[in-house]
Amino acid sequence: MTDQPVKLSSHRLEWLVWSSLVLTVVAIAVAFVRDRLRDRVLEERLQLVIQVPAFTLTNQFDQAVSLTNLLGQVWVADVIFTTCPISCEQMTRRMHALARQISDRAPVKFVSITAYPQNDTPAVLKKYADQRGLDQARWHFLTGLKSNVYELSVHGMKFAVLDNTNRVIPDDLFIHSSHFALVDKRGNIRGIFEGTEEEDRRQLLLAVKKLLREK
Repeated sequence: MTDQPVKLSSHRLEWLVWSSLVLTVVAIAVAFVRDRLRDRVLEERLQLVIQVPAFTLTNQFDQAVSLTNLLGQVWVADVIFTTCPISCEQMTRRMHALARQISDRAPVKFVSITAYPQNDTPAVLKKYADQRGLDQARWHFLTGLKSNVYELSVHGMKFAVLDNTNRVIPDDLFIHSSHFALVDKRGNIRGIFEGTEEEDRRQLLLAVKKLLREK
């Protein structure tokens, strides 16, 4: 009689151990399948290859920045303007959040091209970046002649920039893309990611890390 509780306890312990083991194996299998599916989706997204055209613009330090300066680095680009009352602030915050998730030792740059070069001089762009506490060691705010700026942003990077003819807010001068363009080390646009979607932002971070591993 005295052996029965011991046998029951031993059997229950064995059952708990095996149940835990099975659950662990299932969890590992699910995570593996999920990661494989995520990698496949990401691989498909990175099939886009559009060569960024040669350009030379001026950053917030009044320094010339060209495509050559960015070769060998992965970079993320968007289009904003400093007097933009709503969407540009959101874009800059999202880019800033992405930058904080990537080591400052990684060869990654961030590029914001102004949609309003007539106003956004290097000094104006520098003030904009300073006020937001941005890491300007790896973040270029680019301006220049309007024709050169739009040649890169609209024709080269495929950003939409249109005059806002139905303004509710006076400073809301342009309707423009809210996405990020991801560029590889060879200067090819490899993906377009919507900055307002949480899943796209997670995918963008993974995509940056994947492109960093490419030779």
